[in-house]
Amino acid sequence: MMDIDSSKDILECFIKGKFKRMNCPQCENTFLTNVYELKCFDHGKKLSVRCAQCKKVFLANTETSAWANYVILEKYALGLEYFYDAIQQYDLVRVPFIRRVGILDENDINLDPSVVQLFSYAEPDYRMIYVMERLEHLDEADAAFFTEHVYGMDWKDDKTRAEVLEWVATSYGETLAEDIRKLCRYYREHEAYLSWDLHGDNLMRRTKDGEIVVMDPFAPKMGEYLTEI
Repeated sequence: MMDIDSSKDILECFIKGKFKRMNCPQCENTFLTNVYELKCFDHGKKLSVRCAQCKKVFLANTETSAWANYVILEKYALGLEYFYDAIQQYDLVRVPFIRRVGILDENDINLDPSVVQLFSYAEPDYRMIYVMERLEHLDEADAAFFTEHVYGMDWKDDKTRAEVLEWVATSYGETLAEDIRKLCRYYREHEAYLSWDLHGDNLMRRTKDGEIVVMDPFAPKMGEYLTEI
């Protein structure tokens, strides 16, 4: 976990507008997320990570281009919080490094983490700020495979789901297939609050090694569902 001082440094730079926003309509439309370069533009000032363990996680030397492997996410929905809960519960492997560094209201006041309430239908009136390793979108063929076969897993029977996961294991490895199986299980345990939203646009590749990882596979049910449950 990132140390408090590092999180404060990053959040302060974000609030002051020091990070350059990246133009990625795919991320904005798929994840309701704005993406920023993790690079400070304050007269060449270097970002500081004081925690030795975090430096190791972030490929160590912050004085080099190591930060280029990470981005800032500004997220307006709770899907990533549910995803992180699933990661912790099932010890998932094919997922990106991600840490929340703050929660901001409309006036850029950092809120207490207790405002995040999962398993409710309330819509957040705040933004969550994360540091995440940089990912890239799949090519058209790979994206089409997951959109065609994985996106509809929520309504398929057990036999068909097993066949889909076997296809994934054969084409992309057993570890990814097992993580998708666990994520689908998490969804089915909480489907009163979540929709299954894993498709070709939110399976992505790590830029550092090309490995496919899952990103944000759930869409929270909010607002209007209050009257339906």
